[in-house]
Amino acid sequence: MIGDFNIRDNDWDPNYPHHSAHTEDLLTLAESLGLDLSPPINPGPTRFADNPHDTNSVIDLAFINPNNSGFGQHSLHPELYRLSDHVPLIIEVSINETNIDNFFWFISKDSEEEKNFIKAITDNILALDTLNIMSKENLETIVQQLASTFNEAWYSQAKKKCITKHSKDWWNHACTESLNRYCNTGDIEYWREFKSNTQVAKREFFDNKIHEIASSNKRPWDLMNWIKKKNLPTIESILHEGQSCNTLPDLWHALHSSYNSAENRPINASFLNETPQADQILWPLFSKQEFKDAIAKCSSSSTPGPDHISWRHLKSLITNDRCLLKIVQIANTCIDLEFWPSHFKSSNTVVIPKPNKINYNSPKLFQPIVLLNTMGKLIEKVISNRLQFHLSANGFLDSHQFGGIWQQSTTDAGIYLTHLIRAGWLRQCHTSVLAFDIAQFFPSLNHQFLSLCLKKAGLNTNIVQFFNSYHSNRSTSYSWNSFTSPPL
Repeated sequence: MIGDFNIRDNDWDPNYPHHSAHTEDLLTLAESLGLDLSPPINPGPTRFADNPHDTNSVIDLAFINPNNSGFGQHSLHPELYRLSDHVPLIIEVSINETNIDNFFWFISKDSEEEKNFIKAITDNILALDTLNIMSKENLETIVQQLASTFNEAWYSQAKKKCITKHSKDWWNHACTESLNRYCNTGDIEYWREFKSNTQVAKREFFDNKIHEIASSNKRPWDLMNWIKKKNLPTIESILHEGQSCNTLPDLWHALHSSYNSAENRPINASFLNETPQADQILWPLFSKQEFKDAIAKCSSSSTPGPDHISWRHLKSLITNDRCLLKIVQIANTCIDLEFWPSHFKSSNTVVIPKPNKINYNSPKLFQPIVLLNTMGKLIEKVISNRLQFHLSANGFLDSHQFGGIWQQSTTDAGIYLTHLIRAGWLRQCHTSVLAFDIAQFFPSLNHQFLSLCLKKAGLNTNIVQFFNSYHSNRSTSYSWNSFTSPPL
């Protein structure tokens, strides 16, 4: 905290014999911010009097966090004050050199590279022996081969794209070529060709975008301005346990601690004894149709996972019946061996700010978006659908559970609430509604408690042990702007 405070006091101005009534307030304010008054290296007046009968004064002060080694003492430079009557205060800030990448790898939609990418993945999946997987080690090896296939195919076809303030989504290769020809020759005809190519590129891009919004995803709000990307604040320090996160390791620790605050917390599950045991569930092998149904409603424009595979790519893969059969066999083997491979347990957590907050100085003011490897995510969707079907069939789910349940939508919740209100009106009663939010609900779920719930739900030991493997030894990497943490 540095500037002209316009307070003369004997504590910092030896030529002034008095103490100011505002000094205590200023020092108290600085102390509340964790700052101490910093004496200059070369003491002297900071303001030169306009009137020769007045004395020069010290009213420009600097307050510095004494625990922050990145800030040194400030110095006065009266030779630089020029036309001002104030002396410049200069402080050196230690900044480590950091390389910020300004490019990313991509494969254009419907391009020749994307076709080659999908073909390479399909060929490698067909080459896998998924029929005779006899052990967990064998299954882990097969899935790791699959992961390597995705990675190699991606980097063999992807192109590096630099990001600048002039980057446009509609820009294509024809625009680049025509602009380079004009820059090399200066010929006005090449400039006209460039302008024509940019107009064609814009028209094709926005026509496709309008068609996609109108016919495919039917999300007209994508055309609104408020859908624009919101950058994270670059000048606000995150506070965790009273300390500023001034380094990336501190930031990763703060995020990881906040989003996993209930890990290994002891629980009392005795109240589950009041819940009746549900009927035993038979768990048949997965079918190819279950996978087709699970992926049908997935958005083709969603963000891909760390394996670079999007739902659009997977939809192309499963059109090959043999390729789909291989994926189904891997899923069935995971259940049979009670094992979830490590590749499916790794994820990337993208941290984005929650909208309309006054400041962003706490991890709780940011929203973590977890990107899973898409192949594993598809198998999870099939398992989720199977669980919901069985638990609804044996009556384990409460009839008033509306969130995330088939045929129990937000509309159904509204209709049910309206019914209660009108039933109260008939009895000359007023209805009050108490709504509350359980903060950090999903990160706070205890895995041991989930296993006990699954047993109560009628799942056999084989399925319960699979979910124990599913919940154990998971890892994630946090992405903050262009920075990514190591796996945590």
